[in-house]
Amino acid sequence: MQLAIPGGRAASSCARRGAIHGAFPPALAHRAAGRQRPVAGRGPPPPRARNEEEPDWDREMSIFKERTMRPNQLATLRELESKVSVGRLLWHSDGLAVVSGINSDAPLGTQLAFVSGASGVLLWHRSDNLAFVLVTGGGALLREGEAAECKIKGVLQVVDEAKGPITKKDYELMQAPTGDELWGRVVDFLGRPLPGFDPKTPPPAAGAAAAAAAAAAGAGGGQGASLDEDDAPAAGAGGGAAGPFVGFDKTRPLVNQQVAMKAREQIAESLSTGVKALDILTPLGRGASLLIIGPPGAGKSAAGLDALLGQAGPGGVRAVYASTSQDGAALAAAVETLDHGGVLQNTAVFAAPPGADAGAKLATLFAAAAAGERIRDEGGHALVVMDDISPLLRCWEALVLALAGLGAPLLRQGLIKDEEGRDVVLSPANEQELVDYEGMLVSGAAAQRRGFFSTLFMRAAKMNRTRGGGSMSLLPLVPGRPATGSKQGVDMSKYQTLSEEQKARMAAVLAQREKLEAAVVGPELPTEAVEEFMSISDGQLVLEAGGAAAGRYAANPRLSITRIGSRAYPRVLEDLAPQIRLQLAQADDARRFAGAAADSLIARDDARCRRIAEALRQPPGAPAPLEEQVVMLYAMQHGYADGVAPDEVSAWMARAVQFARQVAPRALREVAETRTLTAAAEKGIANALAALTSHQAAGGGAGGGGGGGGAGGAR
Repeated sequence: MQLAIPGGRAASSCARRGAIHGAFPPALAHRAAGRQRPVAGRGPPPPRARNEEEPDWDREMSIFKERTMRPNQLATLRELESKVSVGRLLWHSDGLAVVSGINSDAPLGTQLAFVSGASGVLLWHRSDNLAFVLVTGGGALLREGEAAECKIKGVLQVVDEAKGPITKKDYELMQAPTGDELWGRVVDFLGRPLPGFDPKTPPPAAGAAAAAAAAAAGAGGGQGASLDEDDAPAAGAGGGAAGPFVGFDKTRPLVNQQVAMKAREQIAESLSTGVKALDILTPLGRGASLLIIGPPGAGKSAAGLDALLGQAGPGGVRAVYASTSQDGAALAAAVETLDHGGVLQNTAVFAAPPGADAGAKLATLFAAAAAGERIRDEGGHALVVMDDISPLLRCWEALVLALAGLGAPLLRQGLIKDEEGRDVVLSPANEQELVDYEGMLVSGAAAQRRGFFSTLFMRAAKMNRTRGGGSMSLLPLVPGRPATGSKQGVDMSKYQTLSEEQKARMAAVLAQREKLEAAVVGPELPTEAVEEFMSISDGQLVLEAGGAAAGRYAANPRLSITRIGSRAYPRVLEDLAPQIRLQLAQADDARRFAGAAADSLIARDDARCRRIAEALRQPPGAPAPLEEQVVMLYAMQHGYADGVAPDEVSAWMARAVQFARQVAPRALREVAETRTLTAAAEKGIANALAALTSHQAAGGGAGGGGGGGGAGGAR
């Protein structure tokens, strides 16, 4: 193995000049120091004392030769450091692998080479001895027990703050394509366009379709699927899923390290998405990771696509979309939605082909994050929507289950480490011992899982000004339900008046209902995993069940929160939006506990909150610009919609926005451009809404400018 040793030429030239530290004998060093050039105006240096003895030049030269002929310590360290630990493949399946014995100092994302010719990337260090690996090519060639090793670029000499000058390996990281050519394309995680989905790639012929799909699902073969910058083809190459690659003119590591805290900046800028419930209840700050949670059919995919459609304006946000669990028809429909919405050219779509294994789905999520990081690191702003976060959990569970199959001792390895970072040998008696993880006492297994999840979530960041001030925001979609604490089993003993036969029939009905619910909940993630994702992210928007069937998705205001706070609101919403979530949550509590004893004040507040909740419902494919949200909130907060029935609020709001655009266009344009509500803009919106209500009260429609907007409306 030939090593690239930076600084080696300079070190050898210094050795030839005798400049190695400690090589000169004292007499030679003293004599060299005594040869000073005369300084102009100061005369020659003073003569040497007469009694000074002449040095023994033969002896001094022998000392010099003896010291320079010793083995070079730095060269010896480099030789030792260049040796690579050869690991062994213990298990592999579905694009994942467990390897033992590879270099424990290799960073996540390091490329691995197997003897069979397969390739992989380091996902996680389970312990000093065990590692989880993502297979990126040649999975069919793998055989258990074969050797594997990390790829190394060379050996570097660096200065450690604590240890001083040291030598360390420079590992080769697997690179993901992030070039500008990806925007407007549909590719897999290796940058290969997907025929039938990519608009610039013609569909494959009937006979080649199956072969192309199989090649895409297998992520190529041999080492060719694991690319670095030297292997990548020239930018602009087209082709099918098994053909040439695109986007490799710029790259980022597929599995990247978390951004250091000193490189981050507090999240204090808003990122408008056009999803009303998201922008008003749980605003997304630039650099934040915010989940969209809901059971199947809640409308999560529609909300994610609407967030991308909301970037069609001049906001300067580049969009990235990762599709991992959609079938061919759903993926084609999503691409068509982006194209018709005018944002496909501003969106890079990474998709796992139908039938892809678990490893390819996880790599798709990582590739989308890498594309967003490139925009962020160059000072831009990126929004990454991940259609389904499930592969992150599914892959972890598969790898841990594989360890369990390999034996309990391996399953316990690496769960707890001592103060020096070494693995502690555990027994069944102490395997559940708690450890401190980010201020929480959790089991070692839970700490490992949270750390693995964080490798994706913590890639979202807002960089400080010295790093360009860019940001990458994440919107992962989570199929599941958070814990509500409201579901309780039925206590049959409370039904004293029922006969035993009636109780048995009721229990059978309840059991059948639970069985049907379990059948529907099949694709959902466990509540425990959903709660763990929530604790790592910066907040969540929880959608109600049945939104897709109803044609409008709706949020649960009690369960939807943001940990960024009001800093993530644009200025125009700082005074209008923060109270909405509180009002809706209080109305829900009053509705549940007040019962029939509710007075007129509670009933009035309940009616207003029902109108607000109805106004927040949103049909798919219709993102609401910021100025429309301002008109809606202003109408709600100032009572202009109090006379509208809750089931008619959505239609009334559409007419109100249209009327405001007609009679107060300058006010809405000012809100959109400045993202603030000036006195002139507020007066224009107020006059337009007042004119609308008076016009409707007089029996007129919402069309035309018939009520007049006053001077403010003209402005």
